[in-house]
Amino acid sequence: PSNVHPPKSINCFAWCISRQIWWGHRIPAWYDEKNNIYVAEDEREALSLAKRKNKNKTIKLRQETDVLDTWFSSALWPFATLGWPSKTKELKKFYPTSILVTGFDIIFFWVARMLMMGNYFQKLTPFKKVYVHALVRDEKGQKMSKSKGNVIDPLELIKDYGADSLRFTLISMASPGRDVKLSKDRIIGNRNFITKIWSANNFLKLNKCVLKKKINLKNIKLPINQWIFNEFTKTQNLVTNHIDNFRFDEAARYTYKFVWHSYCDWYLEFLKPIFSSKNKQEIQEARNFSSFMMANLLKMLHPFIPFFTETVWGKNQFNNFFNSDLITSYWPKYKDQISYNKNQKNINNLIELISNIRSTKSELNITPKLYCDIIFLEKSKKLKILIKQNIKLIKQVGRVNNLLDKTDLKKNIVEILVLKEKLALRFNEDIDISSQKNKIMKKLESIGIQKNKLNNKLQNKAYLKNAPKSIVQNDKDLLKDLTIEDNKLRSIVSSID
Repeated sequence: PSNVHPPKSINCFAWCISRQIWWGHRIPAWYDEKNNIYVAEDEREALSLAKRKNKNKTIKLRQETDVLDTWFSSALWPFATLGWPSKTKELKKFYPTSILVTGFDIIFFWVARMLMMGNYFQKLTPFKKVYVHALVRDEKGQKMSKSKGNVIDPLELIKDYGADSLRFTLISMASPGRDVKLSKDRIIGNRNFITKIWSANNFLKLNKCVLKKKINLKNIKLPINQWIFNEFTKTQNLVTNHIDNFRFDEAARYTYKFVWHSYCDWYLEFLKPIFSSKNKQEIQEARNFSSFMMANLLKMLHPFIPFFTETVWGKNQFNNFFNSDLITSYWPKYKDQISYNKNQKNINNLIELISNIRSTKSELNITPKLYCDIIFLEKSKKLKILIKQNIKLIKQVGRVNNLLDKTDLKKNIVEILVLKEKLALRFNEDIDISSQKNKIMKKLESIGIQKNKLNNKLQNKAYLKNAPKSIVQNDKDLLKDLTIEDNKLRSIVSSID
């Protein structure tokens, strides 16, 4: 930019390109006994130059012991690695390239010098864009150094946790303008994420899910398949957009969220009642489509965890079906199916219901395995119809016994709020629900404090103007989640005697 290096006011200084160190590219200069200098490609050429100068006398040459400055050698990297000075096919194909990835601390040492050398020798700028990544620091935010003893050896981390676990950790933490505080706990967490995908794939194998024929989206009938497809396309578009804008951290975050929550936590859970049924047509669709979704999942994950995804791709024989290794396969570019929207909404409502049942058990310190009855308290038929249409799934995944109309029985009953309608849950075992009231009240108090802080923050015009949009959006999302949680807990408390 003109404000960084305006053409008419560049302060040029002599650049000493020699270094007195033991490693590096030795300067291609030779001296004769009179200290005449001969610069040549090799000693043979230097000797030829010396003989010509000294009328073919016998000459002894000694080479300069200094080496080239590291940044001088590195400045040639974009084209020297491609066969230059010969005009090779590689040089023609790969120079100039599209983007350089580097750290901010060597922009003027390396990037500027590559631009200078590239424009001088090739008459072309070596790259169009420069992506400046964060620096990796220790978990306390200190720069790693041998003297501090806080250097983390990436090879040791790869040996212990795998290359993909480390790669995904670094990508997910690479927010613009923020250095990465690397800790082993984060790497372990992402190793667990990869393990979860492995387990998900094993679940598909166990249920004989094999991609045998191409998918015609118009023929997909199962609501859960329609739901996961539209959820995937939404995520895929977000991930693509963030990658295009170099927000790799956001791309990793949305990928993680979809894989862990949408695919593993809900999609696979909702497939279980289908696999245990006797409906051959539904089972066949579930097997083929779930495998199809796994293939697309691996494509979306490949930039983040390439070794793992390529391995699973091969094990699932997707390379035979698609006639391509994963690394050379096409990036998914699907569009939402409008005809799926109704079932997508219904599945989201079922997820909200089951999540409510599970979170209520957690708040009341009730074991997740305990079954309950659902009691309809209001006249509205919307929720009732949804539940009855999906009763088998709700009973199995939500651990529900019976559906009951409003009853006078109050023992072991607690009210919950689902889709702005009230339902009651009745637990058949003798449980002391009232003892949990104080704990919930304390949690409500804590939520209230957090909500007030966020409200004040989001009403601050200076914060809204100056803070990164992603941070502001995160605060808005958190406030929304806290409000939903607040309403749920108040509904529970109001029903406890």
